[in-house]
Amino acid sequence: MWNKLKSLIIKLYNDKRIRFLFVGCLNTLVGTGTTLICYLAMGYGIFEQANVTDLQNFIATVIGYAVGTVHSYIWNKFFTFKSKEKSVWEFFRFVLVCLVQYGVNFGLTLIAKQFISMHFIYTILVTLVCMVVSFIGHSLFSFGKGYVKKENKTQE
Repeated sequence: MWNKLKSLIIKLYNDKRIRFLFVGCLNTLVGTGTTLICYLAMGYGIFEQANVTDLQNFIATVIGYAVGTVHSYIWNKFFTFKSKEKSVWEFFRFVLVCLVQYGVNFGLTLIAKQFISMHFIYTILVTLVCMVVSFIGHSLFSFGKGYVKKENKTQE
């Protein structure tokens, strides 16, 4: 039984998609946790966010996304995609993919709200689409070997 469990864990670990999902879950905790810490630093309790001003919400959200993006980059670079590239452009490409994904998320949410009345349902659907967009973007553009080769050829 232990050998089967060990074999399953190794198989899951070797799957880049599973590592990406793991990092995404971890990153959600880090980003959301950072935002909540910001609210606490502003003097609001965990259940008092209804009293937060728009500016305070904006500041807490930006800090949460910034910390989450850096956290996500580090984990995806070294754990998910195991990138060896040492370039500021890799981080720039990562941020571009994140911005595209956030734009897709925002746009799809606006559209989905018009057709699906249950917030929980359209949030799940939009999140699933955005996970695929993000994974493809990071696989092909942020950490993609094909992009790095093309980039290096243009520098020669």
